[in-house]
Amino acid sequence: MAQQFDYPKSEYQLQAIQDKMYAISKSSKELRTRPAFKGLMEIITSDATIITAIHNIKSNKGSKTAGSDEEIITKYLQQNYFKTIEDVRNYASHYKPSSIRRVWIPKTGKKELCPLGIPTIMDRILQECIRLVIEPIMEAQFFEHSYGFRPMRNTHQALERLTDVVHKTGYHWIIEGDISKFFDTVNHRRLLQRLWEMGIRDRRLLQIIKIMLETGIMEETSVNDLGTVQGGILSPLLANVYLDIFDQWIADQWINKPTKCEYTRQNNKLAALKRTKIRPAYLIRYADDWLLVTQSKEEARQWKQRIVQFLISELKLSLSDEKTNITYVKRHKVKCLGFEYKVVQGNAKKGFISRTKPNAERIKLKVKELLKRIKELKKQPTMEKVVHHINLINSIIRGIINYYKSATWVNVELARFAYKLSWVGYNSLKKYGVNWLPANQVNNLISIHANYTTKLPTITHLGSIIGITNLSFCKWEKPSLKCQEESPYTAKGRAMSANQKGKKPVGIRADELLSINLSELIAKGLTGDIFNFEYYMNRAYAYNRDRGKCRISGKELFPFEVRIHHINPSLSLLQVNKVSNLATIDKDLYPLIHSTADYSHLGIKVWRKIRDFRDKLTT
Repeated sequence: MAQQFDYPKSEYQLQAIQDKMYAISKSSKELRTRPAFKGLMEIITSDATIITAIHNIKSNKGSKTAGSDEEIITKYLQQNYFKTIEDVRNYASHYKPSSIRRVWIPKTGKKELCPLGIPTIMDRILQECIRLVIEPIMEAQFFEHSYGFRPMRNTHQALERLTDVVHKTGYHWIIEGDISKFFDTVNHRRLLQRLWEMGIRDRRLLQIIKIMLETGIMEETSVNDLGTVQGGILSPLLANVYLDIFDQWIADQWINKPTKCEYTRQNNKLAALKRTKIRPAYLIRYADDWLLVTQSKEEARQWKQRIVQFLISELKLSLSDEKTNITYVKRHKVKCLGFEYKVVQGNAKKGFISRTKPNAERIKLKVKELLKRIKELKKQPTMEKVVHHINLINSIIRGIINYYKSATWVNVELARFAYKLSWVGYNSLKKYGVNWLPANQVNNLISIHANYTTKLPTITHLGSIIGITNLSFCKWEKPSLKCQEESPYTAKGRAMSANQKGKKPVGIRADELLSINLSELIAKGLTGDIFNFEYYMNRAYAYNRDRGKCRISGKELFPFEVRIHHINPSLSLLQVNKVSNLATIDKDLYPLIHSTADYSHLGIKVWRKIRDFRDKLTT
């Protein structure tokens, strides 16, 4: 029986619907049945979904990148609240997307370029609305060891899964798989069929996705018969939907293979399977790159042949002969996700340990880019620009370290390039009065530099010592295996993720602010100029940030008691409705900010805060 849900009136209700869809889908998978969901377009075009989608896109740096219609997110943020909502609904109801603008960007760690499609901003909003609704349905059913473009998953977990499988099984034969031109060759009909199989039974939504897939490239083609454009918000999710067919086929041959006896422990089941003639296979996939660990060279060859046949017959895909290899990791390294993996002799029960290193080619390219940026320090016109440029360089260096910190040899490999980077930095800062100083004496990145005495190239500006950090300031951090219970679509999963990051779970916006007193504000005429869509969206975030308390009295407020105040209403339209410029105020105290009367009788603390808000009105 197809599932349908009530129209969500708040983000809290939207999250509850997402959680329920996830639970239903997960239960169906465990029972080996298929879920069915109808009425999804009503959820997709609800106020709560549209607001959440626009907020997600606004937070992304790509929101300022225009599509073929030259529009950016600012247009919809500065519109009337109801007009923006209505624009999205009308767009979904009469879906005719504009052509996609294509740009070419460098591939990560490679010299070649890859195409990136940029849909219009309205198309991105609709795609994000769709993603919010269908992702929980898909996530509950995806193969547990696919790691690319999925929430709460990353490359470190994929690498740790590889290490764990090799260590526990003692298998050292690995197929390094690469699907040739995957994003260009996805079969639309098979993808739509897979969406139907996984529970998307709203034909209106399937028709929209079909049209999205067929959208042409500006100045190239009017219709796209194959593939999914890289750059679209939905593209990574749809790619995982398509390749999940491959994942589940492999899993059903070994780790999820049905057996006559039911086993309470997976290890016991796999031990029983090893006593049969079935060929073992452990798949780890990240987007269109995958690794398959098996017992012997012959089994690896047989698996490769079977995979080639399956991909051609079931998915209309082919493997890249050049990039698909069979590797014995006791002798040769495998390259995956920017890392190199090999098994070497070491102090372990089996006499071998895993060694992971940053991929040498990728690191060299990244260092080359860094050297270019460091040399640009000479061209900065002011000291302020120099300091800003150093901060950008440090951010890139720390980004490289954070990505590769899960490699066991990270400190050894990165230290090879640290000396050259430091000396180029020193020479580039000569005209600004450069000095070599120990890292623990500089005033930037203190939490990192405090642990090191290695000398850095530094300059002094306004009494602060600013240094270019060192690429060798890193140490190996053993990553954790992915806990399958960690998910954005269960309360327990969200708490686990927050716990791991040392943060509290993100609170649900106080959506009552969008419903209880919206009509009251509209009645007062607060619907134009600075009272635009962005204002109505960010009021709830300001309320959450202030923990629902008045910034003057400290009193906890019910939504109907709230007035969200513009701290400095004179800011430009681009800045005036940022959360930092909004304050939660008791609506009874709000008029006091705009008055000139003396309210000292309310107490020293309250009166001081009223005067502070008055002063900021004109600054």
